[in-house]
Amino acid sequence: MSGRRTHPNKEEAKHNAKYIIVLFDLRLPGTAERLDRERTAWQAQSDIEAFDENHVALLVRPGGARRMTR
Repeated sequence: MSGRRTHPNKEEAKHNAKYIIVLFDLRLPGTAERLDRERTAWQAQSDIEAFDENHVALLVRPGGARRMTR
């Protein structure tokens, strides 16, 4: 039996996680509100990355429960 682990530890899994990336152009009407709703729905399973003041990406880690928002 080799010393190789078959299951990554939590830190390794975090770095190897797959994301869904949704891009937002905040210059378009209603886009900022939509971003807020999505961020609220995904909460701890998401992060926001800003490219500049008008363009952001919502990074979602799938696999957790999502609250429905309107």
